[in-house]
Amino acid sequence: MPLNDIPDVCIIGAGLAGGIMAYELASKGVRVTVLEAGPRHDPQARFSYMQNRLATGADPWASNLPERDVFTNAGEVEYPLKSARVKAVGGSTLHWGGLSLRLHETDFKMKSLYGLADDWPIGYEQLEPYYGKAEAALGVAGIADNPFASYRSTKFPLPPFPFNYHDRVFKKACDKLGIVMHHIPWARNSMPYQNAPACQAFSTCGSHGICPISAQYTSERHIQLAEKTGNAQVIPNANVLRIHVDKSGRAQSVTYATPDREQHELRAGAFVLAAHAIESTRLLLLSKSSRFPQGLANRSGLVGKNFMEHLYLSVTAKLKERVAPHRIGFNTAESHQFVAAKNKDDTGSVKIEFEITGPTPLDIARRSGNWGADLAREIRESYGRDVRISLEIEQLPDEKNTISLDPKVTDYFGNPAPRITYAIGDYEKATAQKAIEIGESIFGALEGAEITRGGSESMNNIGFGYHHMGTCRMGHDPEKSVVDSDLRSHDVDNLFIVGSGVFVTGGGVQPSLTIATLAIRAAEYLAKEFN
Repeated sequence: MPLNDIPDVCIIGAGLAGGIMAYELASKGVRVTVLEAGPRHDPQARFSYMQNRLATGADPWASNLPERDVFTNAGEVEYPLKSARVKAVGGSTLHWGGLSLRLHETDFKMKSLYGLADDWPIGYEQLEPYYGKAEAALGVAGIADNPFASYRSTKFPLPPFPFNYHDRVFKKACDKLGIVMHHIPWARNSMPYQNAPACQAFSTCGSHGICPISAQYTSERHIQLAEKTGNAQVIPNANVLRIHVDKSGRAQSVTYATPDREQHELRAGAFVLAAHAIESTRLLLLSKSSRFPQGLANRSGLVGKNFMEHLYLSVTAKLKERVAPHRIGFNTAESHQFVAAKNKDDTGSVKIEFEITGPTPLDIARRSGNWGADLAREIRESYGRDVRISLEIEQLPDEKNTISLDPKVTDYFGNPAPRITYAIGDYEKATAQKAIEIGESIFGALEGAEITRGGSESMNNIGFGYHHMGTCRMGHDPEKSVVDSDLRSHDVDNLFIVGSGVFVTGGGVQPSLTIATLAIRAAEYLAKEFN
């Protein structure tokens, strides 16, 4: 599509949701332009990225604009925004873990079932067919052996990865406690799929990592497929500053700036905001006007409110035997036994992750002061005995947890930085305490395990999944939500918002598969308007 043409749809953001939207629309004949704030990375550079990651520990996905992540904190908890986001074609799928899990059917009915938070305007039964489509699109490897999961109508497109040796060690303890372990669905190839090779166990994937052969899914895959249709173009290094509306209140154009701060305008028939929960929120608030004085699409006043996360705790131990960590670079077993537990009126979901952990031989060598035979002996004696149970817990939406505009601090382009006001409530703290007790009980049943972190130390080191959710929630009532169940703005009828910002509740599992599922569903709906 020529650069000077006016597209049917402008998509802001080339991450998971934006990439899938681009392909789903372009493949149906809709003409699409994608504006991405970050650069486009060269696929041929993957091996050099991996080598640098191994040698220095550096994040291979650093932006060409170091100022891009300026932000402020105003709440009781300091939220580390720079730890999570990637601005580039591919977005955070360039360094995501790859877990691809469906929300449980009870997560959509928290108000009805437990009197907590609110219900979603759609249920699992409406999303279930699209979950299957999303698993096929991402190439999810798995098997339906999770007895706690909601029903599914399709098989996983790829077979599962086998359990690691250390999972078999954990299983002995879990069997004593009646805790059921099961396979993890991963968006990485257990066999060749979609013109990409099978995983070769480089052990460099995972959080802030890299797959040098693209066996793990990134949304670059869908961006490339969209471009091959001839109906899509991608403009990298295009930082969208404002969305403009016409006299009737419809979105008309966007202003974007390149790294040299030169500004451009792009018109389109419809707009899809896919910049993830924080930047999508900030752009709406920046786009206020006389017609929308609180920010675009913010008649409800809820844009930026109900920011949610998944909280993480860990219990660690040292074993007498070696468990071969880092052999393939990712975990293969979890337990969702406490994800849909029937006591959410007291405590929330807890997902148990059996982690490959501890320092690698290279980590030990980098940190050691020894050389030669002494270093070799240190590595032999210490490597492979550390294990960790990570515990992911849900957080309820709270209007006091917000993303807003900082009144003083600005970014590289002179726009107000996002200000994060964030706290952890009593519900989450009670859930965290339950999670620690679960983790300690497993190590207590594991022969020869010496707990090295637990109890108050775990409680005082609550971390984050960096799953930004809830700032543009969906709902039927325009006074109580930002978008409808098709992700169309209640206030601006040619503006759609995709990503986990539309989540009403966060559930107890990673949001990525649900992001993809909702994007496929929204694209199907939007494409009908142009066909």
